Amino acid sequence: MVQRVTLKEQVYTHLKKAIINEELKNGEIYSEQSIASELNISRTPVREAILQLQQEKMIDIYPSRGFMVKPMSLEECKKILQLRVAIEGFSAMHMARNIHRQDAQELLTQLEEYLHFEESMLNNPEKSYDFMDSDVQFHLHIISYTNNEYFVSTIDTLRSRMERVINKTLQVRGRMGHGLSEHQAIFECIRHGDEYGAFLALRKHMDNTEELISKMNFS
Repeated sequence: MVQRVTLKEQVYTHLKKAIINEELKNGEIYSEQSIASELNISRTPVREAILQLQQEKMIDIYPSRGFMVKPMSLEECKKILQLRVAIEGFSAMHMARNIHRQDAQELLTQLEEYLHFEESMLNNPEKSYDFMDSDVQFHLHIISYTNNEYFVSTIDTLRSRMERVINKTLQVRGRMGHGLSEHQAIFECIRHGDEYGAFLALRKHMDNTEELISKMNFS
């Protein structure tokens, strides 16, 4: 059964993508009415979408004025990456440890599909958002294999912020290719049941991301 996407969900997706792609600029205030007028809809679904984005720490709301994109500091980015190393590093090791199981093999096939998808988008800056989405799904699938709802919920609360960081780094020339290579290294270690290698490959992936964002402006 196909689930119907609500108007609020459509507005949420539209605004989140605009934030991630930096179409909504830092330092500018946007009103509910201006967004509603742009999309030719009522203010109610816009308000609901804005509240969800506030909960995800993507925006700050200014009563009677509107909302503004929430700045991201380098320190916050580093803390998110540290958390990802802890959770995703364990998750990669766990999957590698159980790679002989049928469910792990089935998931490995899904991960390989994401790698092929990412490879098809190399050297096309216009595809950075799609590459980012595949990047996130690659990592989320590894985490999901732990069946640890605390891991999943923790990462889910940070997902929008993570997407913003990833998409920003993908604007750097050559990062798509390097990111794909880093994913392939994680994949190969998991495929061969190399637990420690999978952890090290994941940590290197995060370290390279941190090195990139250290040279960028997230304010």
